[in-house]
Amino acid sequence: MTKEPWWKRELKEIIAIASVFFVLFVLFLVMKKAFLDEFTFDFYVVGTAFVGSLIIAKVILIFDLLPLAKRMDHFPNIYRVIFRSLVYLLGFVIFTFLEGFIKGLVKKEAFAQAVSSAFHELGELTFITSMVGVFVAFLFFNTFWVIRMKYGPKELYDLFFKKKTV
Repeated sequence: MTKEPWWKRELKEIIAIASVFFVLFVLFLVMKKAFLDEFTFDFYVVGTAFVGSLIIAKVILIFDLLPLAKRMDHFPNIYRVIFRSLVYLLGFVIFTFLEGFIKGLVKKEAFAQAVSSAFHELGELTFITSMVGVFVAFLFFNTFWVIRMKYGPKELYDLFFKKKTV
């Protein structure tokens, strides 16, 4: 049996993780638009959810490789879910900071000004509310992920979709 290439395995992981976050982000954005009495469902909602889910999937795959994410693997599952969610949230904040910093450099700001504008972006209310939404999404995802790690992908699929015989 030949082992599939690393890029194919990683692509499958990204697609699986991104699809979960895509659904969660679309639901969050639809709720946001409903609260704001804007019931239009346009490309912005789908595009934002798609790009955000790809970024979050890559953050998860990168931070899963760090020893920090594996520190709580011997603790009860609830602690693992919360700790992994906090670690991923840290990755989300770091990537958002880097994105703001790079935007500042592209706008030809000085290095110190780019750092300052990136920190300022982290303190805005829109970022804080999105951070809360992303943390809730991480909690849902990590609950599923910990269960998947316990049962395995095939057994988890059978648990939810296979017809039980008595």
